[in-house]
Amino acid sequence: MIGLDRLRQAKVTVPADVSSVVRIGAEEPSLIDVEPIWDEVERLYSIGLHPAIALCIRHRGEVVLDRTVGHVDNAPGARAPGQIATPDTLFSLFSASKMMTAVVVHSLVEEGRMDLDQRMVDVLPELDRHGKGAIRLRHLLNHTAGIPSVPTGLDPEVALRTGRMDLSLLAELVPTHAPGIDVAYHPITSWLILAAMVERITGKDVRQLLEERILQPLGFAGLTYGVAADQVHRVAKHALTGPRLPAVLDRIFERTIGAGTELMELTNTPEFLTGVHPSANIIGTAREATRFMELLLRGGELDGVRVLQEATIQRALTEVTPRQLDSTFGFPMQYGLGTMMGGWFSLFGLGTSGAFGHLGLSNVVVYADPRRDISVAFLNTGKPVVAPGMLRWAATLQRIVFAAQRAA
Repeated sequence: MIGLDRLRQAKVTVPADVSSVVRIGAEEPSLIDVEPIWDEVERLYSIGLHPAIALCIRHRGEVVLDRTVGHVDNAPGARAPGQIATPDTLFSLFSASKMMTAVVVHSLVEEGRMDLDQRMVDVLPELDRHGKGAIRLRHLLNHTAGIPSVPTGLDPEVALRTGRMDLSLLAELVPTHAPGIDVAYHPITSWLILAAMVERITGKDVRQLLEERILQPLGFAGLTYGVAADQVHRVAKHALTGPRLPAVLDRIFERTIGAGTELMELTNTPEFLTGVHPSANIIGTAREATRFMELLLRGGELDGVRVLQEATIQRALTEVTPRQLDSTFGFPMQYGLGTMMGGWFSLFGLGTSGAFGHLGLSNVVVYADPRRDISVAFLNTGKPVVAPGMLRWAATLQRIVFAAQRAA
C-alpha cells in the first residue's frame, strides 16, 4: 500500500485571483472558441502543480490564443513567487527539442550529405562494437536503434551540463535488440550520436546548422539550443511537484537519462540553459514553438521562404513505425523520423490521427494537426509526472481538439 507521504503533493503558490497573473499576447479573431480552453488552463494552474503555464494555438496560420499564467520562478515552499510570466517568457521544450535536431538531419539528407540508410559506424567507426554495426540513420531517428539506455559509467551531471557524452562510453553500449525491430524510446543516446554524426560530417555543431539553415532564413527571434548567458533570467524555472516518483519510473529515468528526481535541479543551471543538448534544451516562447510547427505543417515553407522540400517533410512524417508497445515506457507509441505521431488515442488527445509533434519532460506538448489546421505549444514548468492533477492537463489537450474540430 502506498504511504500517505507518497501521495502528499508539493504545490506552488497560487494567488487567490488567478487572473492577476494571466498575461495575454496578440491574438487574432478565430472560429475556435478559445475561452473554454483557457478556462481549463486556469483550472489546471489553480491545482498548484505548475509554477507557470504557456499556451499558444495557431489556427490556419494565425495566432488565436497566446497566453501565460503564473510566475517565472515559483518553487514549492518559496516565500513568495517571483516575476510574472508573459508570452515573451522563455520555456524549455525538453524532449520536443528532438524535432529540431531531426530537421537539421533531414536538411543534410536533402542535400545529399547524409542518407537515411547510411550506417552509424560509417561516420563514427569508433562505435562499431558489441554488434552496433547495423544501426542506420533512420533507426536513430525513429527510436528503433536498440540502444535506449545510457552507458554504465556515465556522469549524468556532466552529460546534462555539457550536452556531450564521451564516444568511448557510447561504444560500450550493448543493443537490447536488432535495429529496426522494436520501438523503445531513446531519451538521450541516439540524439547524442546524431549530433556527433552531424558534426563529424559538416564540421559544425547542430546549433550552428539549425540557425544557419532554418532560424535565420525564417527570421526566428530565438528557439534554439540554449540561450545567451545574459538571457538565463528570462527562462522559466522548473520544479518537481506532485507525489514522489514511483520506484519503477525512477528506475526508467535512471536507466535512460542517468538521473532521477535530481534532474530538475540540473535543468535550471546556467550550464544546461546555455549549452547545446540535441535532445533536450531548445528554449523559446510558445509563440515561436508553434511557428516552427507551422513550418512542418506547411511542408517546409513559411511566409514565402522555403527551407526544406515538401518531399523531405512528407517522408519524415509518413515513414512511421508500426504502433506497438514502447519497451521503454510500456505504452503504445508510433514514431516518425523525429516526431511522435498522433492516433485515435495519443499524447495529443483522442482522435488525433495524422497529428505529429513531441512530448517534453514531463508534460510539455508541442504538436500540429493537419486535419484541424492547428499548431499548439502547451508549455509548463511543473513536473508532477504522475499526479491526480494531470487529469486537468489531459482535459486541456482534449478541449483544444474538440474546439478545433468544431471550427474545422
